[in-house]
Amino acid sequence: MRRPVSWPWRRRPASCGARATPACRTTTARCPSAAGSTRCRTPRPRSRRRNAAADQYGGDRTAAEDAFTSAVVALDMHTGNTRWHVNTVHHDLWDYDLGAQPLVTDIDVDGTPRRVVVQGTKTGSVFVLDARTGEAVKPVQERPVPAGTLPGERYAPTQPQSVGMPNFAGMPGPEPEVLTEANSFGLTPIDAALCRIAFRQMEYEGMYTPPSENPGGILLFPGIVGGMNWGGLAVDPQAQLLITNHSRLPNRITLTPRAQVEDRALGDGGARADQRIAPQAGTPYGVARPNWMSPLQVPCIDRPWGFLSATDVRSGRLLWSRPLGTGFDTGPLGIPTRLKISIGTPNLGGAVVTRSGLTFIAAAQDNYLRAFDTRSGELLWEGRLPAGAQASAMTYMHQGRQYVAIAAGGHARFETKLGDSLVVFALPQGGR
Repeated sequence: MRRPVSWPWRRRPASCGARATPACRTTTARCPSAAGSTRCRTPRPRSRRRNAAADQYGGDRTAAEDAFTSAVVALDMHTGNTRWHVNTVHHDLWDYDLGAQPLVTDIDVDGTPRRVVVQGTKTGSVFVLDARTGEAVKPVQERPVPAGTLPGERYAPTQPQSVGMPNFAGMPGPEPEVLTEANSFGLTPIDAALCRIAFRQMEYEGMYTPPSENPGGILLFPGIVGGMNWGGLAVDPQAQLLITNHSRLPNRITLTPRAQVEDRALGDGGARADQRIAPQAGTPYGVARPNWMSPLQVPCIDRPWGFLSATDVRSGRLLWSRPLGTGFDTGPLGIPTRLKISIGTPNLGGAVVTRSGLTFIAAAQDNYLRAFDTRSGELLWEGRLPAGAQASAMTYMHQGRQYVAIAAGGHARFETKLGDSLVVFALPQGGR
């Protein structure tokens, strides 16, 4: 067994006013054969005075903060030194941090096995990077994006997009989905018309529409939840199939000049649950960023609102995609429909893939754990849960029997039922 490693950090005097660095929001992935490095995503920290940047403003951000925000970072396990880093969003003004943990696996590249890091993003891109160097194994293009006009802000002229893999920013496909007024949706003619009016009020130039002082705000799509988010990706290493789940849910982003922000921040930053406008302390603007919903509390774009998909990692070909989740436990005005119709819901939480060809996932807004055929996407089984499972399933063996477990704790902001259960399933044994 290897001895624990401690990194030679230099001791510095504590300072309450020290400027923080971008935070690592979720778990890391270890790659022992890549010179002892770990993988870590670094999202943008929440708005705090003298902290690294706020979500929708970056005029005071440093070059180092920009470089390591919304980035995949490889650290040497033995020294803590940075081996490489890859920025997935330049000067992020959209909260497109990396909520999904990176995945380390081996794929065939031109007939030769190669160890790679696969990173899913809220922007829908799947970056496939060489684990040793960070070099892009699948092509990445820098594409021009619109610039904004906020005083004191600066804007990146281009943004990276992975073009060798499907994009999961909206409807799965080779290019990110761009919404039009025709995508506006409502359960009745009235709320459909109100969603169309709101679409016309917002500024929207596709992904990376810059935040602005427009009173109607901007349309952020994909939204703050993504794209791909918590739970990350799953892979079948034998078949070299990548399983992804993602949401298709926009936000409406509205900036309020500092002089008009009445509420104080929680501490030096952030927002309380009862605050409509997040103060973004230390910046020129507060921000409101609700999901773009109709008066009936249904998304203002047409279904589906969430997907489960499979991609051949070698070729980058999308093999299948299907809506994930039903309205059984949710519905207009938060009233469950009790209809098990596969509409696709926003989702948080990842899948686990078994060698026998099964993919287990919950994540959606209905309280079910499901098993799909990894190769075809066919739904094979579902088990009812006592609460929402915005978590990743896991599988393990005990005394020759395989089990699948998941935490069903719910998620208040996803409006799923709260609970405190750990639920474990297994195949019947001995006729029981």
